[in-house]
Amino acid sequence: MIRDILIPLVEARFPGRYTISEPGVQPCVTFPAKHSDVGDVEIHDDGDEITLIAGNFTHGHFSNYDDIPQEEKEKEIAEDVVDFLSRLFADQVVLRGSHQGGGGWRVILDDNDDSVTHHKEFVWSGPRKS
Repeated sequence: MIRDILIPLVEARFPGRYTISEPGVQPCVTFPAKHSDVGDVEIHDDGDEITLIAGNFTHGHFSNYDDIPQEEKEKEIAEDVVDFLSRLFADQVVLRGSHQGGGGWRVILDDNDDSVTHHKEFVWSGPRKS
């Protein structure tokens, strides 16, 4: 299971910032919201992929379809999730929308990001300042 690889990585990178569920219980990892408007981040181990619920906004799938052994796929998926979380918690991922009406995220590639949007945007620490 991806969870078995993911949890030690989460423990090493984000000590004390999460809760872990018992095996077989979803979400397997939850990060409590830093800001109430953003909401919790939940990680679900779906067997062959991870579904990450990005607070009140959207979700994403982390998977690997390369022709490599299953253990390598699971390791790469777990590493991709932890890398994403690192960016999210550093306010380098912009969240928008909602689960009800469509949402999304995008990674801020540099400090000069001045993308124009018609949606209210958030980062992990709260509303994104224009």
